Amino acid sequence: MPVSPTRHHLSLTRGKALLCTLLCLAVALPLHAASRGASGIAWRVTGIWHTAGNDLPIENGDAVQSASLLTPGGDTGSHSITVLLPDGQRVLYECFAAADCARGFRVPPLTRQPEPFALYMIGRVRAAFVASRNRKENSPASDRALQAARDEAVAVIDPTHRVRLSGLIAELSPGHYTFDLRPLDPVYPPQYQQPLEKTSAFIDLAVPAPGLYILTIADALHSPRINLFFAAVEPAQATRFASFGRARDVLEDWNGEYGGWPVDDFLRAYLKSLSQTASPTNREHAHSPSPTEH
Repeated sequence: MPVSPTRHHLSLTRGKALLCTLLCLAVALPLHAASRGASGIAWRVTGIWHTAGNDLPIENGDAVQSASLLTPGGDTGSHSITVLLPDGQRVLYECFAAADCARGFRVPPLTRQPEPFALYMIGRVRAAFVASRNRKENSPASDRALQAARDEAVAVIDPTHRVRLSGLIAELSPGHYTFDLRPLDPVYPPQYQQPLEKTSAFIDLAVPAPGLYILTIADALHSPRINLFFAAVEPAQATRFASFGRARDVLEDWNGEYGGWPVDDFLRAYLKSLSQTASPTNREHAHSPSPTEH
């Protein structure tokens, strides 16, 4: 004969169900709130894009909120945009036909609550993008130079105005090379085809002043081997750049999880942000969803 559940058993079952519900809400509600409020960054924008309810076009480096709706503009031609989110997601949207572009693209919600450092890092890069739009720099490296292995670093200037550089340079065989050194600051002229003798896992290089530099090392056949973007800093500035190593670790973890992250380009933008006073701008919230959007 079936045994009726006791009142004590029913009470325990209901209590467990209530506890499970409360735990689920405790996780889901903060994540939903973070998803609706956390901004990622627009990357490699091609064509005209808008956030639904906002007429301002999205530019490289602009804030894009998770869960927002992106709509390509009415211009002809291909459209593409990459959105980098502070939980590590990387999403590429592209369309080529008017019918495909007309439906719009929904940015995914966050899969987890972003770490404070991730929000800080992305915020600094956004601000650096905006600041660089009106800043003059020496001409960019040639396409051929960019075909070399890319690396980024922070190097402290010693009393003789030299910096010690390693990283991928350590993998070069000993021998004769040449280098081009381009300061990003146009006050200092670039140096081309300078001789370089590599005898150890590092090289010591003279720099005219603290700042950002692009070093391209070529072999005896004039083939670019290394393209190094580095910040030369005074000892007193080293603390300000200490977060660079953590930024690299975070990006490599995200790239391992989602793949396709522009690690080198992002690190270069982050180094630019650390070298200047980067603060949030009015475009920080320019691409938030409209209040009526769902």
